[in-house]
Amino acid sequence: MNYDVKIDPQLYETCPDIRLGLMRFHTIVKDSNDDFWDYMNKDVLPRIRSSIDGKEWNEIPGICGSRAVYKAFGRNPGRYRVSSEALLRRIRRGDELYHINSVVDVNNLISVVSGLSVGSYDLKKINGPIIFRKATKGEGYTGIGKDFLDMENMLILADDDGIFGSSMSDSTRAMVTADATDILVVVYCFDKEINLIKLLEEGKVAFEQYANVNDAECWII
Repeated sequence: MNYDVKIDPQLYETCPDIRLGLMRFHTIVKDSNDDFWDYMNKDVLPRIRSSIDGKEWNEIPGICGSRAVYKAFGRNPGRYRVSSEALLRRIRRGDELYHINSVVDVNNLISVVSGLSVGSYDLKKINGPIIFRKATKGEGYTGIGKDFLDMENMLILADDDGIFGSSMSDSTRAMVTADATDILVVVYCFDKEINLIKLLEEGKVAFEQYANVNDAECWII
């Protein structure tokens, strides 16, 4: 059931520690799960808020590697924030996280626990194999909840129809909505110290518990 996903070998010249954690499964996407948010609000969010309190963003695992990669490829991480940092900033401020749906909510759980950006994509909207590469001049897309995003020099996911995902913000084209059934989850990892296998296994358990998933397959490239 593995989907054809590859990393452009040229990226390793700038960042040899690039890895993608991948998970594919089928499910029926439902509204946000009350039990999930009870767990998040009583356990996960207070624990994360305590762990990041008083720290610089470059001191937080997951965030530090992503920021370094943004700089290495020519983007300002202070202006163009990795999505996990944006979520953790909401947690630090005490703002509520967005309640989206059963899949995206678990996606964001994996992100805030690890500090890594995580994207979930509707494979019905993907055409052909996926490559993780650097975006060229003029490439961009309409982000979820955003206007057109200039993605030049960002590391992005692309299929035969063009670019659709990144560690900053995903496009509306492949986002997971209520009609998605075949889903690919991508964990963007630029930090060799992170135990990506363990993170994927924990994420799989969370998807099984809160998103009615029972056929998830995980792998790393």
